[in-house]
Amino acid sequence: MNNTSNKNLIKIISFFGLIGLIFYFLHVITGEIFYPNYDPLAQAISDLTALNSPSRNISSLFSILYGIFTVIFSIGFFTYFKGKINRIVTSASFVFAIMTIISFLGYTFFPLSESGYAGSFQDQMHILVTVFVVIFTIATLILFFVGFFKTKEYKYFGIISLVILILLFVGAMLMNILPNEYLGIAERINVYSIVIFTGLLSLWMYKHLKKIEGMALSLT
Repeated sequence: MNNTSNKNLIKIISFFGLIGLIFYFLHVITGEIFYPNYDPLAQAISDLTALNSPSRNISSLFSILYGIFTVIFSIGFFTYFKGKINRIVTSASFVFAIMTIISFLGYTFFPLSESGYAGSFQDQMHILVTVFVVIFTIATLILFFVGFFKTKEYKYFGIISLVILILLFVGAMLMNILPNEYLGIAERINVYSIVIFTGLLSLWMYKHLKKIEGMALSLT
């Protein structure tokens, strides 16, 4: 594959984070539509794809598409930026890719056995996946914050990473403070934050590629 083809491929992959974001919200929206009496204020998003969920088929389809596009984007992001910008951003990109892979495979193979938490092996594995995803997500955001903030040009994305990290901690605190009938709100703050961050990272990557392309053209 020649250099031009490589550039075109990586530019296409840069959009995959945004496409994944769209599929994620489609999985939530369609799931709620096909789940009678679903209460987004109190129920977790994972209830939409639980094994006994009436919305499982349609919601899982969009969830899987979200996972596929997000994993491809994260691997493409790491591959392209490996050795570029600085070592911390490279490390952040690697941890981000690992997080998306764990999330995709873990939640695909271990959905909740039923809405809520029934305590089965399936549910225990679902919680274990969540623990790993949270740990890798926090590590990703910290590394992106430090790595981007060390640069002159991309400090603003370091600030974005910090804001998303703060939102995650706010969501975690609210889960311990809010009554059960509002736990769905706290969970959505956490989940939507990282999904939106992926979309913003996708936009940033495309903008970066366009800038590099423009600089190359100006030199010819």
